[in-house]
Amino acid sequence: MKIPVMILSGFLGSGKTTLLLTLLKESKARGLNPGVVMNELGKRDVDGYILQEHTGTTVEKLLDGCVCCSRKEDLPRSLNAMLARRPDIIFVELTGVADPEEIAKSLQTPPLSERLMLHYTVTVLDAENVLEYNSRFSADKQLIRTLRKQLSGADLLIVNKSDLVEPETLWRIEKTVRKYNADSEIVFTHYSEINLAPLLAGISPQAPRSAAAQRSSRSINGVPLERMNSGHSRGATAVQEPETKAEASYSQVTAVTLTFPQAGERSISRGELEAFFQEWGSSLVRAKGHVRLSGKEQEHQPVQLVQFAGNRITWETSRYPGLPYIVFIGLNLDEKRLAEGWNALFA
Repeated sequence: MKIPVMILSGFLGSGKTTLLLTLLKESKARGLNPGVVMNELGKRDVDGYILQEHTGTTVEKLLDGCVCCSRKEDLPRSLNAMLARRPDIIFVELTGVADPEEIAKSLQTPPLSERLMLHYTVTVLDAENVLEYNSRFSADKQLIRTLRKQLSGADLLIVNKSDLVEPETLWRIEKTVRKYNADSEIVFTHYSEINLAPLLAGISPQAPRSAAAQRSSRSINGVPLERMNSGHSRGATAVQEPETKAEASYSQVTAVTLTFPQAGERSISRGELEAFFQEWGSSLVRAKGHVRLSGKEQEHQPVQLVQFAGNRITWETSRYPGLPYIVFIGLNLDEKRLAEGWNALFA
């Protein structure tokens, strides 16, 4: 029996890991044994630890590069390692700058195609920021092309954080999406909360799925997710990107991982870290990590999980046992200057 694979795509900070958390919990509630292959740009893992902490799921981690280009040769090894654990479904969460079509091609090429089948490709969009990507990242043509492929290659598009924008913005997002994908279902949501039943329908523990079961499962809110090849959806025609050879999915995105001093040395406050984020302006796209903070409010829980995305910062308690660290991801980040500024915070 071939194992179904679900690809989770979408730009940095859109809500892919939040969606994956709910998919894992729902999978386990159905008695399934899910597996995860997670790709991160930084040298240290953040999201994989979150998944393991909250769900206990085994995660194969591909760090320090993008699995659709620089780490492409490592994908078969990770998938084979996951297959050895006999999963009922495998979720592949890509970096925010990965081309999902390259991963889909890999799954459909022997020998992976003999053991795996592509189930869905889901792309998550950040409603607050997606309309600005073309102008914000205009200097990185490869990244712009990749973001368009994240739209065109999806069977399901989730417009997340839709509660944070006006209805007119949602209409503009749908219009933009339809330029590159005329057929696939679009779901507007917040916290990546959707009806998960159609995504997991027909999958059972170690049980083969009939072709009819596969077809019937591919719908959200009653709308089929198969590509209809009619070139028509809501009066729009999909724009086909020209065929190109596989290449890097970005050229100017940089990931820098910074660690904290040893315990007992100076810590920083929440306010100091948030101000440090703001110093980098539009060049900082994403930051996340397990950080050690100072201040009375942190006396009983000194380690916090911080997430910076789209100029929003969220905090939650963390039980991360290792040396705290944080990953900065941005456009042309000056690693030396970033490290110098970071060290100055603790001087």
